[in-house]
Formats: sequence, structure tokens, C-alpha cells
Amino acid sequence: MNPETSDVLYCIRACAAGDVEARRRFQEEYGEDIYNFPVKIYGAPLEDAGDFYVYVFAHDRIFTRIKTFAGRNNIQFRTFLSYYVLKHLFLEWRRTCKEIETISLQTPVGNSMEGDRVLEDILPDRTDPEAEEVRSAEESPATGIWSSLSPEERLDLKLLSLIECDLEPDDIRLLAKISGRSLRETLTLIAEVREGLKRKDEQLSRLRDELDSAWGWILLRQKELQEIDEKIRLTLTKKNAVDQEKLLGQKQGLERTLANRHRQKERIAEEIRTYKLTTPYKDIARLLNLTVGTVCSRVFRLRERMVREFGEKWALEERAP
Repeated sequence: MNPETSDVLYCIRACAAGDVEARRRFQEEYGEDIYNFPVKIYGAPLEDAGDFYVYVFAHDRIFTRIKTFAGRNNIQFRTFLSYYVLKHLFLEWRRTCKEIETISLQTPVGNSMEGDRVLEDILPDRTDPEAEEVRSAEESPATGIWSSLSPEERLDLKLLSLIECDLEPDDIRLLAKISGRSLRETLTLIAEVREGLKRKDEQLSRLRDELDSAWGWILLRQKELQEIDEKIRLTLTKKNAVDQEKLLGQKQGLERTLANRHRQKERIAEEIRTYKLTTPYKDIARLLNLTVGTVCSRVFRLRERMVREFGEKWALEERAP
């Protein structure tokens, strides 16, 4: 057995035994391979890479599987990791993913006796003072959690939510120090990454508008279909075969069109599901001037700590005040 394989086996055994330092080294060495696996091998959206990474390490899934590696037949560990471990974990993770149900705020509710009310009319007012009070109560623990984090951990969280969080001067100085760049270079790169996130946000808004438009069209055509059905029933009572045949043709054409529009709606909803406005790990790696594997490791360790100390509710989703 060559020395490289011996080193890998030693690291694997230490990881399986729960050695924190060994797990950190493993993440820094193989984190980039794991993060990029769903994108490179299965063509998954880059936005899914972070979710897959979290799934792989949650509940020690990857460490449970890699401990079976023995290096027989001169197989390289990276080959074993990709084709035997990550492949099965990816397929397992995909089975856990469910499409988010989406519905337009303009969807009619109630019956004809209640007028033209739509879903938006019955939703609670977002500015309701009681709701604000509840929100404030929920944010109090978050303030305590935020103050317990180190400056580096706070910076990581802010970078994850860069489209929503304004970096303070201290954050920018710390980022420049970690990355080894000047303040000017750091500010230029922040602006570049933010611009990319802004374009994604604008695209997401366009998709949501398309989804609302598709829903509106479907609702109108469904109403038209009901009217055609009513007309067909009337032709049956009057035994008007000519009009009945014409209406049946209109109904079939409309049903085909509706089926196409439903597929369009489902496609848009699926595209929206894949959008995440958290900063991709590769961009955070550029900002920090670190490898993607190191960033993955940092974020995952931070998530584990928040789960351990504050519970699942305050684990990274990926939040920052």
C-alpha cells in the first residue's frame, strides 16, 4: 500500500471516529470536489451546490460511507468518493427534494355569493401591529446569537446574504485583511459580486411576474371552459347537433392549450425553486481569497455550531441580521 493511500485511510478512520481536526482537513481537501459534484456531474443549478454540501455532511452521512474505503485494486480515493459515495448521496438527496407549491395572490376564493374576492384580500395585513410585535419577540434571541459570534463568523454570514446586508467599514477592513487585498480592490470585488446577485434578483422578479401571468391566463381560460360546458349542456336539451359539434371542438382546443399553459406554469415554478439569492460559495471564496473547500468547511462548521448551541431554528438558512 502506497504512503498516500495510508494517509487517506488514517484520515478516514479519524473522521469516522469524530476527530474534529481530521474532519476539518477532510473538508478543506475535498470540500470543493463535493460542492461542485452536482453541477459538474449532473448539471444541477449552482444554487443547489450548497444544499447538497450540507446534506452530505449532515448526520455524518459522508463519514459513514467513506469508512468502507480500503484502497483495494489501486483505486484512488477521489474516484471512490465521486463514483461510489457522492453519486449515491446525490440520488438520495434528490429524492428528499420536493417542489414548492405556488399559487397566485389573484386566485379567486369563496363562492359566487362572496363577490370577486381573491386570495390577496383574505391574507393578513403585513403591517399588522400584532404581527410586528411577534416578529420583534422572535428577533430578540437572534440579537443574542449575533453578539455571540466572532467577527469572522459574522462576516461569513453577511457574505452569504450579501444582497441584503450592507457591509460596515469594519467588515470591509476585515475582509481586506483576510483576502490580502487593498481596500480599493476589496470594494471593487464586492461591487462585482453584488451586481451578479442583483441580476439574479431581477431575473427572479421576472419569473414571478411570468408565473402570476400564467396563473391569470389559466384562471380566465378555466372560466371560459366552464362557459363552454354550460353551452354544450344547453345544446343537448335543444338537440342542436351542429352547435354541439362546434362547441366540442372549441372545448378540445381550449383543453390542449390549458395543458400547455399548465406545463409552462410548472416549468416556471421549478425554475423559481432553483433560485437562491444567498451568495454562491465560489463567490465567497473569491471575496475571502480562499478555496471553495475551505469556505464550505467554514460555513458548515458555523452551521453545526448554531444547531448545537441554539437549535435548528437558528441554523443557517443562511441568515444574518
